[in-house]
Amino acid sequence: MSSVTKAESCVTVERPSTILDRISTLNSSRWWILLVTTALVARLAWAAAIHTRQPQFDENFYITLAVRLATGLGYVDDRGDPTAFWPVGYPTVLAFSYSLLGQRPFTGILLQVLLGIATCVIVCSIASSAFGPRIGRWAALLLAVYPTHVFYSTLYLTEPLFTFLLVAAVALLHRRGPPTSVRFMAAGLMLGLAALVRPVILLFPLTLPVWFRFQGWSTTQILHRTAMVGICTLVAASPWAMRNHAFTQSWFAISTNGGRNFWMGNYPGAFGGYAYPREIARQLHSGPGSDYLDSSAGYRLGLAAIEASPTRAAVRALQKVSYFFALETDGVLWNVKGLQRPPPLAVTLALLSVANATYLFVMGFAVLGLICTVSTDRLGSLFVLIAGYLLLVAVVFVGDPRYHYPLIPLATVFAAKGLVDDGPQLLKSLRHNDPRAIRTLRRCAAIFGVFVLLIGANLFLKFLEIRTLSGR
Repeated sequence: MSSVTKAESCVTVERPSTILDRISTLNSSRWWILLVTTALVARLAWAAAIHTRQPQFDENFYITLAVRLATGLGYVDDRGDPTAFWPVGYPTVLAFSYSLLGQRPFTGILLQVLLGIATCVIVCSIASSAFGPRIGRWAALLLAVYPTHVFYSTLYLTEPLFTFLLVAAVALLHRRGPPTSVRFMAAGLMLGLAALVRPVILLFPLTLPVWFRFQGWSTTQILHRTAMVGICTLVAASPWAMRNHAFTQSWFAISTNGGRNFWMGNYPGAFGGYAYPREIARQLHSGPGSDYLDSSAGYRLGLAAIEASPTRAAVRALQKVSYFFALETDGVLWNVKGLQRPPPLAVTLALLSVANATYLFVMGFAVLGLICTVSTDRLGSLFVLIAGYLLLVAVVFVGDPRYHYPLIPLATVFAAKGLVDDGPQLLKSLRHNDPRAIRTLRRCAAIFGVFVLLIGANLFLKFLEIRTLSGR
C-alpha cells in the first residue's frame, strides 16, 4: 500500500502545476482547438458587442470597390472608369468573399476573423520553429487575445490581410532546414501579393541581402536567393502594374495614392501623421473627382518642401517615427466612430487603456526577448530588418500607429520568449549580481525608455494638431 501511495505521490509531483505548464503540455489536437477557439471567441464576442457599427471613411471605398468587382463591373470609380487609387488586393479578396457568402456585413467580418486566426496559427509555427513549442504556444495565445488585432476584426481595412501575407512570407523565409528554391519563390509570391494590398512592401526584397549575409551565405548564394524572391514578388505584382500602366503611364502604379501620402507627410507644417489642412489636398487635383488627383504633383511638392528646408524635413522625419510607434488608438476609435450612439466616455477610455496597456506589455517583453536573441537568431534579425524597412517607409511618406500593426505578430514571439524564458532567467541572474544581467537590464531600460519617449512626443504632437488644425 505504501508503494502505491509513493508512486501516486510521484505522479502528482510531475503534473503541471501552473497554467503555463498545462498549456505547454497539452497534446497537439487539444492545443490547436484551444488556440482556434480562443481567437475565434475573442473576435466574435467583439463583433457581437459592436454589431450596430457602420463602416466609415476608407472602409466605404473598399466595400464599394469590392461590390463592383463582385457584380462584374470591374475595378472602376463612380464614373465607371478604371481606377488605381486604392490598392486592389483587399477589395479583390473581399469581392471573392461576397461572391461566396453574399454581400452582407457578416461576410466582411468573417473574412477578417479568419485572417486573424490564420495569422495566429502561422505565428505559432514560426515561434515553435525558432524557440520551441512552449514559446510558440504562448506567442500564438498572446496574439489571439491581443486587443487591437481583435478590434480590427470588425474593420474593413487592409491590415489583417497584409499582416497575414507578410507573416506567411516570414514563415517561408525563416523555415528551418536546407534552403530550397521553392521556399524562396513562395516567399516572393507572398510578398508580391502583400504589395497588392499595401504597395509599400514591394521593395522589401532589396533589403534581404543584409539578412542573407547575416547567415553567412556566400555572395553567389545571396544574389541567387535575392533574385528568386525579388522576381517572384514582381511576378505576383506585375499583372496589376501592367493593367494600371495603360492609363497612368507609370510602371510603378500599383496604386496612385502614394503622391498624396508623400505630400501629406512632407508639406511645410506637417506633424508627421494623417492630420492636414484641407487646402493642401486641393493642390493635387487637376480636375473634379478623387481620381483626377495628380499623384506626381504630390511627389514634386513634397520634394520641393524638403529641398527648401532640410532642417524642418529632418524634424518631420522624427515626428513620423513617433507616429509609427504611437499608442494604439485606431482599433478602438474607428469602431466607436461607426456607432450611431457612441458608448459612454468611460467605456471608450477603458478600451483604449486595455489596448495600450497590452501594447506596452508586449513591446516591453519583446525588447527583452530581442536583446537576448537578436545577435544569434535568424528570426530576430529578420524581425529587425522588417521593422526597420517599414519604419523607413513611414519616415519617407507619413507615419501612423496602424503601420506597426503588421509587426505585432512577430513582437508577440519575442514577448513570449522574454516572458517565459528570458525574464525568469534575468531575475535569477540579478539575484546573484551577474554583471551580464545588469547590462541586459540597462539595455532593456534604455531601449524601452526611448520607446516611451517617442510615445510621449506623439501625444504632444497630437495636441498640437488639434490646436493648430481646429483653428484653421
